[in-house]
Amino acid sequence: MGWCAICDFKVNTWAEHHVVRKDQKPKWMGAMPAAIVAALAATREKRMICRMVMLTTIAVWIGSGVVPAGAQDRVSDMATLAQDRMAIEDILRRYVRALDDSDLDAYLATLTDDAKFVSAEGSYAGKEAIRRYVEPVMHSRKKRREAEGAQATATHHVVTNQSIEFNDRNSAVVRAYWMFVVAHGANKPMSIESMGSSEDYLIRKDGKWLIRERRVAP
Repeated sequence: MGWCAICDFKVNTWAEHHVVRKDQKPKWMGAMPAAIVAALAATREKRMICRMVMLTTIAVWIGSGVVPAGAQDRVSDMATLAQDRMAIEDILRRYVRALDDSDLDAYLATLTDDAKFVSAEGSYAGKEAIRRYVEPVMHSRKKRREAEGAQATATHHVVTNQSIEFNDRNSAVVRAYWMFVVAHGANKPMSIESMGSSEDYLIRKDGKWLIRERRVAP
């Protein structure tokens, strides 16, 4: 195991070349433009842009046929890791947005059929059991939103400090902190209703990353 300075998450031995050590850096990094190497140390807010620039650079390398000798396989793995990371981040964003929008179909679309939800309030196994758990809550929020307006009833699931760790090419675990922020009427301050930590276990199924198990704790 090692820590990837580019993608900011742990990688396994299958991506050994992608690990940046204190006393050694991958050969392919020496061939990259200095500006991109410098950008690797940018803040988390800039890393998404950095990854997009990096993917563009990889595409140019491959398209022009000037990839450094022996580096094409390593570049391909690097591109796959970056794409998988962005896909995982996207599915988790869609999960929390679906909760806040009370969009049941969008919420269930982020889960595998055998998904599990585990919390202090209870555990639910299977997409149908999870649907029965969240549907009444979403229905209640929709009714209140219709009666009082979106501003008065808004909710925000705020997720921070995400850490993505790949177990292999087709499974990963994401650890994060979360806060549940709710409105208490129009033009009134919002407050943090609850907060805690989460662990999401994801798998790649039919080419798509989905949540197989979600664990939340205070």
